[in-house]
Formats: sequence, C-alpha cells, structure tokens
Amino acid sequence: MIPLRKTPAVSPSSVIQLLSKNYFGVMSAFYEAQSSFLTKAYKRYGDLENANIHFCFARDMHLQIVRQRERNLNFDLSLNNFWKNYNYIEHPDKKIRDIVNETGIPKETVRRKIKNISTVKRQKNGKSYAMDFYPEKKIEAYQKIFEDDINDLSIFISEFSKQFGFLETFSRKTISDEFKLQFSFYRYHFLSIEIQWLKMWQNKLKDNDLLLIIIQTIIPTLQNANKKVKRLDVENLFKIIGKVDQNCPSSSGIAASSIADVIGMPRATCIRKLEKLVTLGFLTREKKTKRYIISQNIDDRTHNILTKENVGHTIEIFSEFISIILNSLAYNRRISTTKN
Repeated sequence: MIPLRKTPAVSPSSVIQLLSKNYFGVMSAFYEAQSSFLTKAYKRYGDLENANIHFCFARDMHLQIVRQRERNLNFDLSLNNFWKNYNYIEHPDKKIRDIVNETGIPKETVRRKIKNISTVKRQKNGKSYAMDFYPEKKIEAYQKIFEDDINDLSIFISEFSKQFGFLETFSRKTISDEFKLQFSFYRYHFLSIEIQWLKMWQNKLKDNDLLLIIIQTIIPTLQNANKKVKRLDVENLFKIIGKVDQNCPSSSGIAASSIADVIGMPRATCIRKLEKLVTLGFLTREKKTKRYIISQNIDDRTHNILTKENVGHTIEIFSEFISIILNSLAYNRRISTTKN
C-alpha cells in the first residue's frame, strides 16, 4: 500500500493571515457571492430576518442528515440523495428563544415573523417549531437554488485558491463536484457561518436588509480600489477607500435604482434605507451624481462599514469554513492521485 503524501493542513489562522494581506484581491469575489446568496434569500422570504430564521431550521436539518454517518459511514450526503434524506430524518424542533439566541433578532420580531414563514410549522405542543418545506411541486425550483448557491460559492473558493496558491489550485468544477457529493456536510457548515455573520450585523445594524444594500456599495468600491493600489492588505484599507479623502473614483458610486433592481426591493424602500445609512454615517451620497459610496470619514470611523473590526470579524467567521473546504479538496486529490 502506497502511503499518502502528507500535505500541511490549512488552518483557519493561515486563511485569516492570507485574507488580511490580500484583502482587495479576493474579497470583492466574496461579497459578490454573498450578494447572490442573500439576494435570492431576500426574494424568497421577503426580508433577511425571515431568511435567517429559515437558515436556523435548515442548518439543524442538514446536521441531522450528517449525523446519520454516526451509524453508517457510507451514508449518502449528496445533493442527488438530499430529497430522500429529507424525508428519512426526524426534523429537529426549535423554540423561539433558541432562534433569538442564534440570530440576535428581537424576541417579539421572531414571534411575529415565524408565523408567516411557510417553510416552518408550529408543533402540536404549541411551544416549538419545526421545518416543513420542500414540497414535491417545488423540488425542481429548490434544486436550482442549491445548484446556483454551489456555483456562486465555487467561484469564490476557486478564486481564493488561484490568488494564493499556497496549497493547491482547484477548478470551479472540482469544487462544485465536491459540494454536490457531500452536500449536507458543506451546507450545514455554510449555513452555520451565514447565521453567525448575519447575527454580527443584526447586532450592529438592527436591520439586516441594510446589510444587503451595503454589500451592493462594497463590491464596486473594492473592485475600483483593486485597480489602483499596490498594497492589498487590510492595513491599507483606510488609505484607499473613501470619497471624503478624494481617493475613491466616482465609478465606485452606485445609484439607488441599480441597488433596488439587484435586490428586488421597492425603489422607495431602498431610497429610504439608503438615506438611513447616510444619516448613520455608513454611506455618503454624491451631490452631483446622486450615487452612493462607502463612507470612510476619518473623523467618524466608528460608524463605518469597512472598519478593521468589521473586516476582521468577517474574515475570522468565514476562514474556518474556507479551511474545511480546502483541506477536504486537498485530501480528495491525494486519495485520487494515490489510487491512480
């Protein structure tokens, strides 16, 4: 038997270090993936609070599927087998206080919203709720949602491996195939970090629909900054971004109508939320173009979106998930090479 060639494991700390040093090089791809995932969730559930409540139940459901391997190591976690697994497992229930603790959404808001989420049903005991979705008539629609999410995430992870190449480079197809083969395993971890990240912003913004708007302004800001800066690390962040310092090109601005179209939010609602973000100091509105950009006012950084603290927490939250993916892909490639 040929021993497997040992490859250094990718630790979350090494991912944090690389993302911090190459922030502008890869984070625009990250926010594009987040925009796609969260925008689709917003459109399905009406707002991100509804979506995050749904994520809590979906995450627990996938964990229940993954735990079937405790009894059968060959249990099929693939996307192709998901519908069978969904009907096979007993769906775990949750109480409102559990959702409040996991999401940071106020108790009364959870109590009000959960009644209108079609994917969640109240249990007979009247005290808890459980998942009740994916009706057969919508299986094809949900299948496409899952495949689209896998594609978006594969693009980001592939870009990450290309940017850094510290371990191995993986194609989008290789990553996508791995996600589909171990679907519930990766979906559980992905939803876990999404819930954690949305809770972080819930505590800061009190309205996660604002986050969806913010992401639309972050993407062109990072893309334009990446064209003109030599140092791409987080330490250089405040020297690059910000109309206040006249270092941010006007092409970084984005119109309210464009944001509303991407998100699927009514234009009047979008403008109202944009003006709220301006009032809070998160965004700046250009007088001439009426476009919105990220505010990096040096005298008011505590209210900014791209602070070192916020960026650091974002990188830290997602680094563990990235390390899990890269280690799994590297291991599978070693196994394949050894067999051949």
